[in-house]
Amino acid sequence: MTDWTLERRAMGAEQLMTAKITEFAAHLTAGDRSAAEKARTEALASLEAHLDLTDQLISQTFA
Repeated sequence: MTDWTLERRAMGAEQLMTAKITEFAAHLTAGDRSAAEKARTEALASLEAHLDLTDQLISQTFA
């Protein structure tokens, strides 16, 4: 996997996380607790993916 692929995946994970945070807020405002919890869980998973991918990028950059 090239650096560009990792970078694109990391950026995609970050964008997904942002979208899920927005979705979480919308569900919270609408009073839909179960949908809000699902969006929160998905936002956390996206954050973890983003952090894992950025760790890989850092390792490749300084290897």
